[in-house]
Amino acid sequence: MRRGIGLLAVGLLLAGCAGTPRAAPALDGGGGAIDGPLKAVVRGLAPGEQAVVWARTTDDRGRLWTSWGVFAADRSGRVDIATQSPTSGSYTGVDPTGLLWSMRLPSGELVSDPFAVVRGPELGLTIGVDVGGRTLAQSPVAVQLHTPGVRSVPIAEAGLVGDLHLPPGPGPHPGVILLGGSDGGRPDPGLGRFLAGKGFAVLGLAYFGLPGLPPALERIPVEYGTRAVDWLRTRPDVSDGPVGVVGLSRGGEFALLLGAFSSDVGAVASVVGSGVVFPGATPTASSWTHAGAELPPLTTDSAGIPPALLFSATRGRPVRFVDTQGTTATPEQLDHAAIPVERNNAAYLLVSGERDEMWPSQRLLDVAARRLGDRAEHVVQPGAGHFILGVPNLPTSYTSAVPLVPEVFWAAGGGAPQANAAATADTVRRVVELFREEL
Repeated sequence: MRRGIGLLAVGLLLAGCAGTPRAAPALDGGGGAIDGPLKAVVRGLAPGEQAVVWARTTDDRGRLWTSWGVFAADRSGRVDIATQSPTSGSYTGVDPTGLLWSMRLPSGELVSDPFAVVRGPELGLTIGVDVGGRTLAQSPVAVQLHTPGVRSVPIAEAGLVGDLHLPPGPGPHPGVILLGGSDGGRPDPGLGRFLAGKGFAVLGLAYFGLPGLPPALERIPVEYGTRAVDWLRTRPDVSDGPVGVVGLSRGGEFALLLGAFSSDVGAVASVVGSGVVFPGATPTASSWTHAGAELPPLTTDSAGIPPALLFSATRGRPVRFVDTQGTTATPEQLDHAAIPVERNNAAYLLVSGERDEMWPSQRLLDVAARRLGDRAEHVVQPGAGHFILGVPNLPTSYTSAVPLVPEVFWAAGGGAPQANAAATADTVRRVVELFREEL
């Protein structure tokens, strides 16, 4: 009887322990700068227990973006996204920014814009942790898109059109010109403010497609850009030293031209640009002029747009413009249209994407690299496509293609989302380092 009572007591004790609810896991989440790590640490899990750590944001168009990772708690019952790799989720590998850039829209939602549209100074997130299908903790997080105190003012003077982004404080600050691609108009203001937050006075310069400017990318005077260099250097809040220029795609082509024809340019970053002059909107005309004369454009035996491209477009597939004349050009044709980058003593950063499907940026920038020799660094971003210059770590799941005509005609950029995100962060870091060293 005494043994039976003892066993009953032990059973009641074990049952009481099993029925004691454990404390809910604690989530420690925190933001910071967009180019820094995101903090998400979960404590209070059982060793080896699986937890889903997720992040959500709603952009300025009301679209919900979500990312997630499934993690196994370590021996202390802890999950830390900065040191652990998810076993599955929206990204792979150890990446403290993975929950930022890998956000995506719900399956089946119409994608009219490939990026999360965020125009304010910060990206507001909610970070949460789910265990067993239940959300046990969540926390709001603010991620700064640029340094507080950055100011932006529209510019329409001296024949120039654009936006001036200024760092906090009176300066003077080193001057930088930011050039967008073939979409025309003002370059990405978010990137302009981000660079201004790094200490540069940034003129985001439009060069066609707006009132007061040429209607299309054709016969653009290089002098328009050199005048912008002079205007920037004369401002009291801008230092009178050399100016830096950074451009994407056709803007990267323009950046190399400014480096060639302005002695006041001290550093040039051409991101997926071209070391040769391309034709304008009219295939027989140049995109650029200097001293009133057209700069010789690249011409090949290719006849217009290949039928395969039109066939892709009619089937709703992104068009791979890389299959056009930049690929088929001979070395002699490339040399004939080469930009004379060796004219100036500026420092050059050339960045191309290994899987660029917009045009063969690696081959095109190799032309400039050969002419510059030791004065140029040519970085080929592994696995990356065309769109690798922007505010780092913003949701980029759809940047492998962009809509030229929304819902109708898409252009392939190439690269996988994770490679594009890594390339963007690395490219922007290199651009900032170049300007800090040379300006």
